[in-house]
Amino acid sequence: MIVTLIVFLGWIASVCLHEFGHAIIAYWGGDKTVKDKGYLTLNPLKYTDVSLSLVMPIIFLLIGGIPLPGGAVYINRSLIRNRYWDSAMSAAGPAATFMVALLLSVPFRLGNPLEAMENSINLGTFELETLTTQDQVWLALAFLGLLEVAGVVLNLLPIPSLDGFGIIEPWLSPPLQKQARKYSRYGFLVLFVLLWFVPAANAAFWGFVYGLSQQLGIPVLFSRIGYLAFRQWTWLPLVILVATMVIGQRLNPRNQGQSKQTADLQRAIANSEQAIQTNPDQPQYWYHRGQLLLEDHQYEAAEGAFHQAIQLKPDADTWHSRGIALLFMQQYEHAIAAFDETLHLQSDQALAWMHRGRAQRGLQRYEEEIADYDQALALDPENANIWCDHGLAHYHLAQYEAAMDSFDRAAYIDPTSWNAWYLKGLALMPQHQYERAIRCYDHALNLRADATQTWIAKGSALLQLPDFAGAIASYDQALSLEPENATAVYNKACTFSLQGQSEKALEMLSQALKLDPKVRDLADSDVDLDPLRSESAFQQLMAGYNSNSDEAMISS
Repeated sequence: MIVTLIVFLGWIASVCLHEFGHAIIAYWGGDKTVKDKGYLTLNPLKYTDVSLSLVMPIIFLLIGGIPLPGGAVYINRSLIRNRYWDSAMSAAGPAATFMVALLLSVPFRLGNPLEAMENSINLGTFELETLTTQDQVWLALAFLGLLEVAGVVLNLLPIPSLDGFGIIEPWLSPPLQKQARKYSRYGFLVLFVLLWFVPAANAAFWGFVYGLSQQLGIPVLFSRIGYLAFRQWTWLPLVILVATMVIGQRLNPRNQGQSKQTADLQRAIANSEQAIQTNPDQPQYWYHRGQLLLEDHQYEAAEGAFHQAIQLKPDADTWHSRGIALLFMQQYEHAIAAFDETLHLQSDQALAWMHRGRAQRGLQRYEEEIADYDQALALDPENANIWCDHGLAHYHLAQYEAAMDSFDRAAYIDPTSWNAWYLKGLALMPQHQYERAIRCYDHALNLRADATQTWIAKGSALLQLPDFAGAIASYDQALSLEPENATAVYNKACTFSLQGQSEKALEMLSQALKLDPKVRDLADSDVDLDPLRSESAFQQLMAGYNSNSDEAMISS
């Protein structure tokens, strides 16, 4: 058990050091976003996806002793100042792992702590059950040291998706880089097949690892015995991981905070109702209740509360809040009227002008929308959100250069604004600047990786290149965040259609129609689905849905 625990915890610590190496060099090299993402730390929860970064590597350790790389930091390579720093960033992870291996080799270079065990092995009397606690500690250090060496060698292989390729990638021509990125998702698969199913490759890899470990002073014999002791408790790491995941979910401060906030909000809403029953003629109580209901997304009830407050005492803040509730209810004309009342009482409210512009957008009055944002920016020129809205209005008018200027201004004001980069990518799409759009989407995803619409937009850009595999991967990322996103499913159908994979395309299209029957309207004229139109299965599928209804009309 001692060997298993030490190796398990030591491996997690080494993953943290490996990823910290990447992050600190990226930070020094120009990507300051790694600090905002919390990567300049040794906290494993900041680096790792539990399943991919801890569970899978541990499973591979258990079944074959292959130290797959774990952890993940998302580096915005477009911010790295030059390719020297880019290469150094990729090399920093293996360098950190190698330092761990050196550190673990030090005790063995100072002497032979397992001489008695070596003698018993030579005499043929050695048994794992006779190991003392001290013996197990030394065996754990030997096996962990061997794993660290193997991790260095593995990571330095020039295979796309590994650090070794990352070191040389900045020095390759753009076409080669593009081709490599297309196949990078298969890097781990190729590596696994080679090490697991090709004896010559496995022997060459471990032969080199054993030789390098021996040169460092790590005794390979004890490493092998450590591996045998490690596998005696194969279930223990998985139990710890599962327990950590469960406890982490329950003790996660963010989850606790969200639950507490929800309970506090409901309690506050209940208290506001009691306050109104006691003092129904006090506008401040109605206003306070409206704000609470607005926060709880009860927009109709919130609008009613603000209306009552206005009846008792109209003021700018209450009219503004009522307008926001109406905006959420998509009652755009009434929202504009509420914002007009706000501005009549207090004309210097930049947010009222901004929200009035958003109501204009709902009515597709884009020229009026821009005029409202101009008023807002005259009052608050350093508001990144208003600049994003300003650019979006220009985008709807097909004024793409003006739109990008606004998005650039938003990103300059607020470097953490993922939305500005996402919207800039959208503005580049109609100009057929797909590679630039992808870089914008990647920047947005570095700032916020859980933005489903960004993954979908990136997939659409990749589809135009065309990079079908990349597009499918992006849509799959979107679906991992929102499994019932009809747009992502529909776009996958289009991608499979263009690839000539009609069976998969029809399956995806059927799923998309079930999720949102309105997809049929788009499918009727989408040229991406033209390869399917002659097929009877497509015709039957389309006939089964009424495009004029929100409900599916399944034909008998």
